[in-house]
Amino acid sequence: MPHRPEDDWTRPMPRTRRGQPVNDWEVDDRSERQGWREDAWEDDPRYAESYAGGQDFSDDDWDGYREREVPERGRSRTGPAGPPPRAPRGRTRRPRYGVRRFLVALLVLVLVWVGGTIWALGASWQAIERVDATPQNPDRPGSAAGSNILLIGTDSREDLTDEERREFKTGSTEGARADTIMLLHLAGGGGDPTLLSIPRDSLVEIPGSGSNKINAAYSGGGPALLVDTVEQSTGLPVDGYVEIGFDGFVDVVGAVDGVRMCLPDPVVEERSDLDLPAGCQDLAGKDALNYVRMRYADPRGDLGRVERQRQFLASLVQRLTEPSTVLVPWRLHEAGTATGAALQIGEDTSMWEMLRVALAMRDISGDQGNSVTVPVADPSYVVGGQSTVLWDEAGAQELFEALRTDGPLTVEP
Repeated sequence: MPHRPEDDWTRPMPRTRRGQPVNDWEVDDRSERQGWREDAWEDDPRYAESYAGGQDFSDDDWDGYREREVPERGRSRTGPAGPPPRAPRGRTRRPRYGVRRFLVALLVLVLVWVGGTIWALGASWQAIERVDATPQNPDRPGSAAGSNILLIGTDSREDLTDEERREFKTGSTEGARADTIMLLHLAGGGGDPTLLSIPRDSLVEIPGSGSNKINAAYSGGGPALLVDTVEQSTGLPVDGYVEIGFDGFVDVVGAVDGVRMCLPDPVVEERSDLDLPAGCQDLAGKDALNYVRMRYADPRGDLGRVERQRQFLASLVQRLTEPSTVLVPWRLHEAGTATGAALQIGEDTSMWEMLRVALAMRDISGDQGNSVTVPVADPSYVVGGQSTVLWDEAGAQELFEALRTDGPLTVEP
């Protein structure tokens, strides 16, 4: 019977030489380090004797043996599965903690900014004084399209020191009169706003007092009587009331570091020591106050004055609503509290209406709104020895009707 070494179960198992790798994956990793070669099996007589019974394997036999005998990668020849193959070397992926930290820091900054903005707006709103500006007249105009806010600038010197009165050339007259009267119409449906100037010397009927200059309504009955007079004269319901005095005006302009105005010609008025060159410049303090009040050096008198007041007010609001002011909480707080302390608003005027006023004035300063004056028939109409402003009744009524219905304006802006 021929001898078949592969059937001899008594043949000794090959022993692994000391330092020799057991698994193929170890062969791959350690062959060069230990100097092991694949053909070492053929060179070692012990293995040749053990597997071939002393007879040399040919190359074909040896290949066949390797096909038959070499265990699967990762499994030991003499026991259970060996250790898993080594993972390829390289940089270990780490969690993206940097992105998370950035997002958390960004969220914290946003929350701080929102909190600071709310704090600044709340402080500004609380600084505003409320006044009774609701007329008691039962015959008030009915509802109309849009809404109307009455803007008043008074000549009150109450909070000015004697030194400031001399510096600003305001005189020492006691009490307060309506120095500036404007009606801001906020059109419904997203239409353009309209800022209407009413000359302070306009001859109108004051409820309970007869015919007189419109500013006499304020000095005689305060905000409520002035609102009633404007409503009866225009037929437009007044939905909100905002007032500012001399001292407050100077403080607000100072809080924004002046207002940019571009003058086509030099402005000189000896009575108020006003001397401004032509060109663009920042006006603050007494120059700003005297510029908006000037009328003696203006050949158009009160009509030229109301136009300058509209321009200056629109530029002031634009300065107050610049991103550098409203997006920086501490600057918003500084400008907002200065503005709030300078204002008086009607008890029924809401924060939402004040916000709409600011946005509308910004639009007007950017040529996205209308700025007009009540049509005038005679700017120097003398009554009882006083010079008054006489309206063009037909033109004025057409304008008021256009505002009441949100129709097209009948006068040139």
